[in-house]
Amino acid sequence: MDLDHAGIRLEHLRKKPDFPFAPLEGVGPNLAGWGVIETCLLLPESVAVMAGPSACLRHSAFMAHARGFTDRFHMLCLSELDMTLGNHLDKVERGVADIIARRDEKVVFLIVGCPDYILGTDFSGVIRRLEEKTGRRIILGAMAPITIGLKESPFTSAYTSFFEFLKHEPRRLDDGVVNLLGTFMPLSESGELYQVLTEAGMETVVQIPLCRDLAEFSRMAHARASVVLHPLANGLCGKMEQEMGIPSCFAPTSYGFSTIREQYGLISEAIGRALPIDDREQEARRAAEPLLADLRGKKTAVGCSINGSPFELALFLVQNGLSVDTIFARGTIKPYEWELVERLRAVKPDIMVYNASHPALCGRTESFDDVELAYGVDAGIYCVNAANVPLSRYQEQKYGYEATLWMLEQTHEALEHPVSNYEWIYGRNFLI
Repeated sequence: MDLDHAGIRLEHLRKKPDFPFAPLEGVGPNLAGWGVIETCLLLPESVAVMAGPSACLRHSAFMAHARGFTDRFHMLCLSELDMTLGNHLDKVERGVADIIARRDEKVVFLIVGCPDYILGTDFSGVIRRLEEKTGRRIILGAMAPITIGLKESPFTSAYTSFFEFLKHEPRRLDDGVVNLLGTFMPLSESGELYQVLTEAGMETVVQIPLCRDLAEFSRMAHARASVVLHPLANGLCGKMEQEMGIPSCFAPTSYGFSTIREQYGLISEAIGRALPIDDREQEARRAAEPLLADLRGKKTAVGCSINGSPFELALFLVQNGLSVDTIFARGTIKPYEWELVERLRAVKPDIMVYNASHPALCGRTESFDDVELAYGVDAGIYCVNAANVPLSRYQEQKYGYEATLWMLEQTHEALEHPVSNYEWIYGRNFLI
């Protein structure tokens, strides 16, 4: 298949149907991410049980171990024949009951794979009986790659299900509480966003990964507002706003100075307080200039696996004199990104935008041999000669102007000590 089938010039990317459709998605090692299991286990006092074929279980076990959730993850291997005939329901019920008998967690996520998703297996009876016998809450989820591209992914459904543990909490407004939602690895309590919020008079910041138990988690019900840092949390925040009256704003991680100012403006409006950011922006601009100067002229690619939008990062880099020629996106471009696409198109219409999971890209690296700098693991797998800067959601998390400087520092470190994702994965048989 010709590589042109996988890409489009930015000047022609104006609406959703323009983006190259992948008739068969290639979910390669460059597309590894935060899975359903890890998303579920962000909820405190929870345990996950995954039931399915051994191959699916192995993958999820590896990812759960990588995130430090091994002690809260259980696997129940099922045969394909039993799943096809529906004979596995009794095994699942007995297995989950056995695990609950040996655990103290109050919530059990029962995660099934593609076979049950395709067959439409009805687990409602199993869940009802388990809840009646054990008094624990059982939540059904799916780890099903075939659902990629659906309006609400299993990841979003899992995160949104957390609302079940908030909706019955009494709503006692506390003007000094704010929720930060959508974080996987939490933002540091000594970081910029915490400092800005504290200086503005916010006394308590709630992040789900930092909640030690459901009691701490329940403080979210009393927040003045919620700040959504990743689209994953839009469903949860929507329910909190509609059913509990907790306002929210969408202010994802960004790297451009003007975009960061816009995000802080949205946060300020949501919490009803002025945020002290002027001095921080001036200091960040001064500190960033020499770091940017060393990068100008380098041919650059930006991938969609970064924490944030590849279009937003590309816009910042282009505005500061870097040569961005390639962007890797995936699936569906998010609604908020279309404005960024328009702004980027106005200054660099000749950028090529590729669907990172398109089969025409599989194994095709020669077209990107001249790229010197690649942001995102997905860009790094195609740009084999580039210094790779992951900027992953699973690294240390930064926000605001602090994130811009961290990104530039990470870039210089990668140039001084380059790592080839392609070599790690294909040359050393390294599994992600």
